[in-house]
Amino acid sequence: MRLYIRRNCKEMKWIGKSVNWNCHDCGVNEGKIHKWNCDMEVCPKCLRQLLSCSCFQRQSQLPFRIPYVLLPVLCRLCGRQNSSQFKVSNNDWKKFVPPPLQEHHLCRFCYEDLKKLFPTGWRNIS
Repeated sequence: MRLYIRRNCKEMKWIGKSVNWNCHDCGVNEGKIHKWNCDMEVCPKCLRQLLSCSCFQRQSQLPFRIPYVLLPVLCRLCGRQNSSQFKVSNNDWKKFVPPPLQEHHLCRFCYEDLKKLFPTGWRNIS
């Protein structure tokens, strides 16, 4: 059984999950090793996508392989789980989202809250 904290901007709730999650790309069960060339496998050296990194050229070069574990996408500010993605221009993102948050996932609600908090951008605070 897994327990995730899901928090929206107003309250905190506990949600229990008791299903086995499969990799959306190769179909392997959680806790098992991905099938070779799966786009979800993580490189043991750089911790990025194994398929697109250049750390290892062949499977035989890998010192070990990291098993699949579902990592839900969480909003960095409110903790909302697997919120839908939305498009924002790079200029707007850098204008309204302070640097410590720029490399993290934010839900649309929190992004809109930042725009209200910094109507002329975070750099223009007096």
